[in-house]
Amino acid sequence: MAPPHLPDQTRSAEIATEQALMPSPRPLVEGEGIVLSTQVARLPVELDVAVPVRDFRVRNLLALDPGQLIETQWAHGEDLPLAAGAVQLAWSEFEVVDSQLAVRVTRLV
Repeated sequence: MAPPHLPDQTRSAEIATEQALMPSPRPLVEGEGIVLSTQVARLPVELDVAVPVRDFRVRNLLALDPGQLIETQWAHGEDLPLAAGAVQLAWSEFEVVDSQLAVRVTRLV
């Protein structure tokens, strides 16, 4: 079955995306850092940390009071997956820093 016809602009964007993906010039060694150019290091990336919460609805979220706790299905102290889109990048843990909730990367995938 032939792929559906895409508008030229959409197809051009797909081709540009495919061409932008480059394999690593050499395999990464654990513990070795990656050196990024200034332009690449400044690219914004949206990261997601998701915690499964059983039977939690929007009405529950709206009814929360400051300091109230929510029971999750995730074991206390267990690392959480950190992802960009559908790609898991690392494992992380929650931490409170100056009354702000933060995520600390514990290990890379």
